Amino acid sequence: MLAIGRRVLSRVDWLLFGATAALLACGLVVLYSAGYDPESKTNLFGLATVDFASAACLKQAVYIAVGLLVMLVGMSIPTQFFFHYSFVFYALSIGMLAAVAGFGVVVNGSRRWLDLGFANLQPAEFAKLALLLTMARRLSRNPPRDGSSYRLTELVVPLALIALPMGLIMQQPDLGTALSLGIVGVSQILFMGVRPRAIVTALVALSVLAYPAWHMLHDYQQRRILVLLDPESDPQGSGYHITQSKIAVGSGELFGKGYREGTQSQLEFLPEHTTDFVFSVWAEEWGFAGSVFLLLLFFGLVSSMLRVTARSRDLFSALVAFGITAQFFAHIVINTGMVIGLMPVVGIPLPLISYGGSAMLSLMFGLGIVQGVSMRRLMFRER
Repeated sequence: MLAIGRRVLSRVDWLLFGATAALLACGLVVLYSAGYDPESKTNLFGLATVDFASAACLKQAVYIAVGLLVMLVGMSIPTQFFFHYSFVFYALSIGMLAAVAGFGVVVNGSRRWLDLGFANLQPAEFAKLALLLTMARRLSRNPPRDGSSYRLTELVVPLALIALPMGLIMQQPDLGTALSLGIVGVSQILFMGVRPRAIVTALVALSVLAYPAWHMLHDYQQRRILVLLDPESDPQGSGYHITQSKIAVGSGELFGKGYREGTQSQLEFLPEHTTDFVFSVWAEEWGFAGSVFLLLLFFGLVSSMLRVTARSRDLFSALVAFGITAQFFAHIVINTGMVIGLMPVVGIPLPLISYGGSAMLSLMFGLGIVQGVSMRRLMFRER
């Protein structure tokens, strides 16, 4: 199964790897500041207790080290393996999501994790990868009948594949992850081509379903969407996150307040400052210039992944690379839009920057797959 030779390694996409490494380094830098506590002692997964000023930074470094190994594994596995076993991965991901619903760990009112003893695992992060692999197989094996674009009737099975994990994740509840998963699946469908009439029909159907879907949301989710229009209407409640985040971002001005000098994060006015709102910490300390620099790194990452997609020699590989690219793009846009008040707070982490093990391992494995697609593009053989 694992197959990397010198000839393949010579084709490593160094722009993709360089952008990844730079973003991981930026993540460690901002997490050291965001989680800084000179009196803290870090418990490393029950194995050891270490004197380190930022538990989030130290644990993230461990996640990155494991993530690099996971990325190497992703690079090593031939694309055909994912093609043949994509539905197995999909079934396993659905099983894990069902396990979360049955006996998952409840944190902050949400049941999203499985307790592994030494750490908590968030299956929803891995469900995204399983879905995009499954969608890539389904769409590559069942292209549009007219050779151009799908009719709506041809999309029943792909949409059902998307709806099942989305429904399970919505029950956790985790609106942000469910939406990002849906975006990835739909992006792959649009990549193949959809008839305009089918798109219009789908939009009309979504409009009709919007009212009942609104009432299916939890009260706090409704408030987060409503408060987006007027954060000052509930500044100490649902609007607190957006208000404090906008203060942090705006107070950074052009060049920032300086490293570990951000008052919103250091004085802990900013909630979730190591996870969902880590970009606010970066913007406060490094300002507009630093924020543009970070976004340019993300641009380099996404553009290099799109280049891999364009160079892919078979449809399945192209769909996989595009799906992983769509996953990164959706996370970047939703998270940055969320912290500056353009999107509701939905709990989407910033890829490779936000603290978290499950997201890190899933994303690094995805990057490894894209690297593998890039390295083998000149070695493609027809199935």
